[in-house]
Amino acid sequence: MNPKKVILIGAGNIGSRHLQALKEVKIPLEIFVVDPYQSSLSLAAERYESMPAGQLTHKVSYLNEIPSNLNKIDLAIIATCSDIRAEVVRRLFKKSKVKYLILEKLLFGKKRDYSSINTLLKKTKTKAWVNCPMRMMPFYAGIQPEFFGQAIFYNAVWSDYNLVTSAIHYLDHMVFLVGSDDFIINLDGLDPRPIPGKRQGFLDLAGAMHVLFKNGSVGDFICNKKGNIPSLVQFHCSKARCIVRETEGKAWVSRADGNWNWQEIGASIPFQSQLTTKLAEDILSKGTCQLTEYEQSAKIHLQLLEPLLKFLNKHSSKKFNYYPFT
Repeated sequence: MNPKKVILIGAGNIGSRHLQALKEVKIPLEIFVVDPYQSSLSLAAERYESMPAGQLTHKVSYLNEIPSNLNKIDLAIIATCSDIRAEVVRRLFKKSKVKYLILEKLLFGKKRDYSSINTLLKKTKTKAWVNCPMRMMPFYAGIQPEFFGQAIFYNAVWSDYNLVTSAIHYLDHMVFLVGSDDFIINLDGLDPRPIPGKRQGFLDLAGAMHVLFKNGSVGDFICNKKGNIPSLVQFHCSKARCIVRETEGKAWVSRADGNWNWQEIGASIPFQSQLTTKLAEDILSKGTCQLTEYEQSAKIHLQLLEPLLKFLNKHSSKKFNYYPFT
């Protein structure tokens, strides 16, 4: 069996975790890891070697640029920052035919890239997904049918200054639970002062974000500026309610047909270094996966990022014509 060709562009923290997971894939792979920084490639190689040996030994190459001799790529994972991701996709597609594509979030820094990349994907008949993985985590996937299609109330609270970076995950999860991607966002609860993001040159925000879905569902995402509050996720509908303490790997569920008695359930949250194993195997063997397809994720992104851009420009002396988040 000829190995499947996988290219991973962006070997930083998240990219190197994708690479670790690829080591466990039970399909023969030839992996090309691309990053302009040698330090990132060295870290990725170190992390890959630290993983236990898988059933198969894959061939891995570490490169500073996209190779020109790859005519066909079975799976591409783009784990760069948002500001250069669209250009990286275009550069890759000029050099190779890509069958399947996984993009990290937040997707892109410019609004026009969302439609132009969608056009490119349709033209090349490339199937693409965006890595908001809550919907593929076993606990969240298992309980989703109990909430699907109903009006739900959803609340997520955490700290550590990363409201925008985390909100896309919770929004995507709400879409998954509700079965609708029609919503509007109220940002009156946000702190108007932007905060330096975790990655240099990017911004983030803190405070509260209120989300209203067309079907009556309501979401509140609250990021505290101070303290080290671990994340707490709660959601309920008329038939069931759920509390998840992700850092402890525990959830509590109560149901109307169980007299609303609480039941504790294990809810381990897999790392990216575990999730991508199943992700790659599903895509390469079945041509599908549990992640959000590109077109829907792009819509979710823009319904979040456009109000955030207006909010930022309203309160900032510097005016932005791009989304300064990643």
